[in-house]
Amino acid sequence: MSTGASPPAIGSWIAGRYRIDAPLGSGTMGAVYRGTRADGMPVAIKLMHPESIERPESRRRFEREAAALAAVTHPNVIGVLELADLAGAPCLVMELLEGHTLEALLARERLAPEHAIAIADQMLAGLAFAHAHGILHRDIKPENVFLARQPGGATVAKLLDFGLAKFTEGAMWGSGSVLTQHGAILGTPAYMAPEQVFGPTVDARTDVYGAGVVLFELLTGSWPFVAEEITDMFRAHAIDPVPALRAVRPELDARPELEAVVKRAMAKRREDRFADAREMRVALSRVPRPVARIVAG
Repeated sequence: MSTGASPPAIGSWIAGRYRIDAPLGSGTMGAVYRGTRADGMPVAIKLMHPESIERPESRRRFEREAAALAAVTHPNVIGVLELADLAGAPCLVMELLEGHTLEALLARERLAPEHAIAIADQMLAGLAFAHAHGILHRDIKPENVFLARQPGGATVAKLLDFGLAKFTEGAMWGSGSVLTQHGAILGTPAYMAPEQVFGPTVDARTDVYGAGVVLFELLTGSWPFVAEEITDMFRAHAIDPVPALRAVRPELDARPELEAVVKRAMAKRREDRFADAREMRVALSRVPRPVARIVAG
């Protein structure tokens, strides 16, 4: 049996129900392992690093992610099976996904506009469900969107990492979560809405902004704003106009309705954005699709 004071041994069991099989990846707060449930079902097991267990805020963030995922059961959100206990340390048991992140896909290729829209639609479907249940994600970015392979070869986009989630109503974590903790800004600078930096509050429209940045990147292959210094990145998101899609990808010049969705999602003032992910998804669904031209032979 492993203890919460050291990494688990391959082949060890958690709570007598989950076997640790192999490492899958590691982040700043924890590591993810491939595992097997006692009944043979493959699972992913997320464990906190030993040093993170001793930090109260890290532990709260881990448990907040578990609570958020447990409240959001949706095809476009990674599924959580259980919050188990490893010698006093929490561990999160989730569905095992095969595939790659959206970040990895964007690093390899520029997407066709319709492919980009299809991925954004699925991402927004999962986010809209979270919003409908009073949960904000607060860290929407390609790294947190997983393209999971399904039987038959199709892929489904699933939201990951609700570690920065905030419960907006009727939630065990309360509605008074602060934007910064111990002086650290919560979020990823390239995708953060102005209010995540300059505060004082965030809401569903904050996630809409992040989704708008992701949609811009899906369509163009680049960020809307690039800066060497983080403070300059923050300033650009707060002040600079959103670049025209056609300025980065000329063939998007004939898609003004698509441009309008991106620019509204990324409006500087929250009041000018879509109210939530559902509203943004509806607007994206109304963007005219290209009609195939039939050339006479």
